[in-house]
Amino acid sequence: MEVGERIVGAQVVTIGRGGAVRDLPSADVDPDDVASLPVRTERWGDTTIEGVLAHSQARSLVVLHEGRLAYEWYGDGGDPDRRNRCYSVTKSFTGTLASTAMHEGLIDRTATVGDLLPELAASGFGDATVGDVADMTVSIGYDEDYADAGQAPSGEPTFGFGDYMLALGLELPDAVVPGDAPRTIRDFLAAVRPGRGPHGEVFMYATPCTDVLGWLLEQARGMAYPDLLAEAIWSRIGAEHDARLSLDPAGTPTLGAGLAVTTRDLARFGLALGEITPVDVLDDIRDGGDREVFQRGGQYDYLSGYSYHDQWWLPGGPSRPLSAWGIHGQVLWVDPDAGVVVATHCGGPDPSDQRRDVEQDAMCRALTVAAAHWPTT
Repeated sequence: MEVGERIVGAQVVTIGRGGAVRDLPSADVDPDDVASLPVRTERWGDTTIEGVLAHSQARSLVVLHEGRLAYEWYGDGGDPDRRNRCYSVTKSFTGTLASTAMHEGLIDRTATVGDLLPELAASGFGDATVGDVADMTVSIGYDEDYADAGQAPSGEPTFGFGDYMLALGLELPDAVVPGDAPRTIRDFLAAVRPGRGPHGEVFMYATPCTDVLGWLLEQARGMAYPDLLAEAIWSRIGAEHDARLSLDPAGTPTLGAGLAVTTRDLARFGLALGEITPVDVLDDIRDGGDREVFQRGGQYDYLSGYSYHDQWWLPGGPSRPLSAWGIHGQVLWVDPDAGVVVATHCGGPDPSDQRRDVEQDAMCRALTVAAAHWPTT
């Protein structure tokens, strides 16, 4: 069972599409050539696009080149009209909105979280900067271990992912849950304790960081997050379908993992990214974060050359692509210089899988190289 399916009966809000649907004309690329395209990794050897899709238990793959549909595939559980859980790909939507607000001077990247959100002043986030939160270099008493997703609250100074899931609305009828356990996202954020080290020195992946960033964004814009998402992004990309966003028991959006969209529309977001985002903002994100800080975290040191900035994973390299990742194998890869967008939704049983990550990274790179030889407009 996927992590998100453990929360039964979650509230959901609709994010409305708008305007004409963005057409995705055919790029006239042989689908068999794409499926058999070689994908090479140092640790797990050679495979193909088809092999990567099989290992990741993919539901769908959409590849765009210069705005045209180069490849589209659906497997078991896949459907062009199905809204798939994006999980942490949602973070990159939030990061894009927040980065734009910072660029406009509505949020000060150097400001202290506790000064902007007094509700969090006494928490582990209180003395962190907005930039620490956006880049996930906050030192907090929290460990995002997905093996804890269905477990009862830990009762320890360091919260686990099970504690966070409880705040999202997970019910544990057979477990002993303390009466003071946080049962909403923002109660959880206020209860998170400081970590052991200083902020800004180590990348530690933590979904609550996105919740803080989104809270800051709502305050700065004076709008609810679902309205911001609809107005600034979803109504402007030529989406074919409305999106869905889950909420916690208090009605707070789960803006670090709650988005569900079709794979085509996810690809449309990647395609429109340069149109809906100021050039300076996109350039800053693409320049990436501190690679040493990223590697120092140790969680994702197998992703060589990567950094993390404003809720995007930056693979590095001359073309400076952007990527968004979610548990169970969700990926959006955008290379503006090459005109390539790759979007895939997967349903693999394991939230985390190093081989899957490395092979999906290699798949996106192989598609980008191959696209240089595809027909152009």
